Amino acid sequence: MKLRMYFKQAWYNLRMNRVYSAVFIAGTALSLSLVMAFLTVLSSRVVNTVPETHRDRMMVLKSVAEMNDETYWQSGVTSKFAEQFMRDVPGVEVWSVACPATGGFVVLESGEEEVTKVYGKYVDLDFWKVFDYDFIEGRAISQNGMVPNTAETVISESTARSLFGRTDAVGETVYFGGHTMTVCGVVRDVPMSAVTAFAGVWLPQSLSEDSDFSPSGLLGMGTLLILAEDRSDFGIIKEEITGRVSRHAEANGITMELKSFDSYRKSLFAWSELSSAAYTWLGIGVVLIILIVPLLNLSGMVGSRMEARLTEFGTRKSFGAGPRSIIAQIAGENLLMTIIGGVVGLLAAWLIIALFSRQLNSLVPGSFMDNISQMGEIPDSGFFDFRDFFKLWLYLALLGIILVLNLVSALIPAAKVIRRPITESLNYKK
Repeated sequence: MKLRMYFKQAWYNLRMNRVYSAVFIAGTALSLSLVMAFLTVLSSRVVNTVPETHRDRMMVLKSVAEMNDETYWQSGVTSKFAEQFMRDVPGVEVWSVACPATGGFVVLESGEEEVTKVYGKYVDLDFWKVFDYDFIEGRAISQNGMVPNTAETVISESTARSLFGRTDAVGETVYFGGHTMTVCGVVRDVPMSAVTAFAGVWLPQSLSEDSDFSPSGLLGMGTLLILAEDRSDFGIIKEEITGRVSRHAEANGITMELKSFDSYRKSLFAWSELSSAAYTWLGIGVVLIILIVPLLNLSGMVGSRMEARLTEFGTRKSFGAGPRSIIAQIAGENLLMTIIGGVVGLLAAWLIIALFSRQLNSLVPGSFMDNISQMGEIPDSGFFDFRDFFKLWLYLALLGIILVLNLVSALIPAAKVIRRPITESLNYKK
């Protein structure tokens, strides 16, 4: 019954002090919505999510350097590199080499002469074991589909709509660069936040026209994707592959160095001078600033409000109200305003992510979007979709943190105020 009374009184005070209540609720809602938007965008890149459901145990080799006495080459890898150095590496569950199409984008044409330009990627058979694509129709490319004469392709749902006006496109014919392919599968659109899995069309590796970049035939445009049995095997895997490459280079009188070879999460920051740990602390700093600065302002406002209510508290104490009763009332008021701010913040977070999805993509670490935008227009289907990554439990956790901080910011000045003698409180002039 007392709890109900406290909330009724809190609701009354909230309506009586509308400016104060509005500022408090708005500050809470703004902090929550901004932090949630930031964390949602960031989590889209680092946590396990479809189709990159094994990010925590994935390694990526993006760049290898090869040199002799006269020449220096540095690039990605070819399938030959993987076949030569990846056989029976301990701790490896599966590996694959994926290569972007020349220029990034490819032009596809349907049998109905509909043409579309999409981001394309050449893949091998094991590529589909590394990622968990959400197939709407059909299946992955088969062994027979890897042969140019019987080539198969997987397309995204947006690509299917562009070419055929529908997503049930399995069995349809697609033309690309003089090749005829059969659509064997249609997958849900992949956001560009999934940089290693993203594409609008996945093509058989046998159709790739990219040549190797070095005399050894080991360097090309491909990225080596390694799925470890466990993340604890990363060190063993890297040491084994590095040793094999070094022995090969020594035997052939050249020098080879693995330039960009690390875990998936660390590889995201390979373009930057900052490490992944530095970005983690930077993210924590951003979150703390967004949370604490408004709370400090609210704390000052609460302190002033407590001073203004000295007469009220003095009157209540003169009629027998104890410190616990007054603190419970203040806690009830604070709790009610924080909950209202939390509801408003939840709606605001959804709106921010929905309305500013393109702008929020710039917060994502990595240079993939910059590269793809230089190749051509960024497809709408690749932009971040909050529905896939928004976690209600994370928002509730943030709300819990805000609730504790708000209570502390309110109760500390309240405790100082109610300790004052009754006579001083009753005689206090605003």
